[in-house]
Amino acid sequence: MLLLDGNSNYAERLSDERVRALLSSPKLLRDYEAKLDAKRRNSLPIGHERPVLRARKQKHRSVSADTQLTTTSARSSSFDRSHTLNRGSSTSPSSGYDSHSESGTSMHIDQKSSYYNTPRSRVFTNAINALSEGTKTGNKRAKYESANSLEESKAEGTRITKRQKFNQFKENGEYVVERIESIESFNGNPIFFVKWFGYPPETNTWESLDNVMECALFEPFIESLYTRFEIIISTMTTEIEAEIAEKSLVFDITTLKVNDLDKYDPFILKADLILLAQFRVCRSRSQREQEKIRKRVINMMLMKPVYYRRKQQLIGLRTFQERMNQVEQAAPITVENVVDLEMIDSAFKYVKESFAGKNVKMQDDPPIGCKCENECAPLSSCCARMADSYFAYDKAGRLRIRPGEAIYECNSRCVCNEECVNRVIQRGRSNKLCIFRTSNGCGWGVRTEKPVRKGEYVCEYVGEIITSEEANDRGQTYDAIGRTYLFDLDYNTSGESVYTIDAALYGNVSHFINHSCNPNLAVFPFWINNLDINMPRLAFFSLRPIKAGEELTFDYVRTDYENLSAAEKVSCRCGAENCRKVLF
Repeated sequence: MLLLDGNSNYAERLSDERVRALLSSPKLLRDYEAKLDAKRRNSLPIGHERPVLRARKQKHRSVSADTQLTTTSARSSSFDRSHTLNRGSSTSPSSGYDSHSESGTSMHIDQKSSYYNTPRSRVFTNAINALSEGTKTGNKRAKYESANSLEESKAEGTRITKRQKFNQFKENGEYVVERIESIESFNGNPIFFVKWFGYPPETNTWESLDNVMECALFEPFIESLYTRFEIIISTMTTEIEAEIAEKSLVFDITTLKVNDLDKYDPFILKADLILLAQFRVCRSRSQREQEKIRKRVINMMLMKPVYYRRKQQLIGLRTFQERMNQVEQAAPITVENVVDLEMIDSAFKYVKESFAGKNVKMQDDPPIGCKCENECAPLSSCCARMADSYFAYDKAGRLRIRPGEAIYECNSRCVCNEECVNRVIQRGRSNKLCIFRTSNGCGWGVRTEKPVRKGEYVCEYVGEIITSEEANDRGQTYDAIGRTYLFDLDYNTSGESVYTIDAALYGNVSHFINHSCNPNLAVFPFWINNLDINMPRLAFFSLRPIKAGEELTFDYVRTDYENLSAAEKVSCRCGAENCRKVLF
C-alpha cells in the first residue's frame, strides 16, 4: 500500500500488516505522522521562509490565572525577513547553550510566578492562518467554537478549557505567548524565542524587543536570567562604572529628547547586561556585537539619573495638577511637559479668586441691583444700563461688545437667578485647558483642549491685589529677572491707576498664558459685587474662533512700545507675522 501525507508530496510503500498496526495504535500512528512531517520540513528548499506574524499595539489585556498566558504582538521582527531564524531548537553564540521548546531544561520560568495583577500584554490583530494550517502534526484540530458559546459558558459558571480559550483567541485573530524560551543577540539587538499557546514547538518564533516587552512574562523572564548571571553582571557593571569615571563620561542633556527618555526601561538595560553576560560565559569572539551592546549599556547607565529626575518631575507635575483641580473644581486642567525637565515653580500657589494685599480693602456688598421684571436683556433696565454701559452678552452667553468696553454682571442684590444670561463669568470656566511647556523658549503656556467660539468666556486673571506704590517696588525686582505678572487696574480714565493685580506667586491658569502680538484673547474689565470703579476684575474672552489644541495668548502691551527706554525693552518671541519684536 502507498501511504501519502496530508500534502501528497511524500509517499512510502507499506505492507497491509503495517497499515493495520498503525490504525490499531494511536501512538504508532502519531509517531509515523510526525516522522512524515519531519521529512517534509527537512526537504524544504534553502531560503524557504515561514510567514512572519504582524500585529499592532493595543491596551493591556488580562488573561485568566488558570492558564497564566498573555497575548502579545508578533510583528515582523526588527531584523530583515531574509534573516528570520528557523523555528524549533536554536543555538546562538551569545548564550553557549541550546534552546528547545519542549525540553525540561528550557530557559523559561515557572508560570505560576509570572501572573501579575497588571500584566504587560499586547494583542495580535493581523496574524496569518498559514501558521496553523501549514505546520499541523498528528490529529486534525477541532473546529473553532463561536465566541457566543464561550460567553455562555462563562455566564453559566462552566470551567473554560484551554482549547476553548485557544478557539476564542483564534476567533478574535489573537495569538498568545505561552512562555519566553530564551534571549539571544542578533546584530547587537536582543531577540526572544517565543512559544505560542496552542501551537506545536515547530511554530516558535524569534521576536524583537518591541514585540515582547509588553508581555506579562517579559519582566519575570528577565529577572530570572538576571539572577542567574548576577555575579558576572556585577563584575561587568563595576568595570563599566570604572570606565565611565576614568573617561569622565557624562550624559549630554542638550541633546535630550523627553520622548526618548520616557521610553527608558530598566528592564531593557538588564536585557543588554544579560546578553553581555552570555557572551562572556561562552567566551564568544564576536567583538562587534559585544561593543554595540556595551555602548548602549554605557549610554543607558549615564541616562539613568536623568530618567529618575524625569520620574520625579512627572510626580511633581501630577501633584500640582491634582491640587489645582481641587482648588478650582470646574472643567479639568492638565499639566504637560514633553520638552525639558523644568518644574512649575514650587513657590507658586494656585488660587481661585483674587484677594486683598497689604493696605487694600475689597467691597463685597453691592449698594444696588437690577429689578428686571421678565428677564435681563439688552433693552431692560439691567446693571449695565444703570452703569451707563452696554449689555455685554447675547442669548448664547457670548460677548456683543468691543474690546476695552466694560462688563457689568448682575450681582447679589439683583432679583434674577443664577441662570440669568448676564451671569456668564459667575458660572465659571467651562472649557478644558492644558498647561504645557512650549518648545519656542516662551516657558509655560496654555492651550485649549476643545474648540472655542468667538466671544466665549475663557478664564479670569486673578492674583494678589496690591497698591500701585507696592507694585512699583515689586516691579523693579521683576524687571531684573525679565519677567513680570503685574497687571495695572487702570480702567478708570478719570485718574491714575490705584491698584494692581500681582499674579507672580498667587494665581490661577491665567498665570501661564503667554503674550502674542496677534492674540486670540482679549482682556475685559468687569464688576459684580465689588462696584469700586478703581478695582475691576479682569476676564479673558476669545477674539475669534480658536481650534482645539491651539495656544491661548493675549497682548501684554497696551501702550506704544517705542516710547519705552532701551533698558526696559524685552524681546518678543511670539512668532506672529506682525510681531513687534519687542515685548515691553
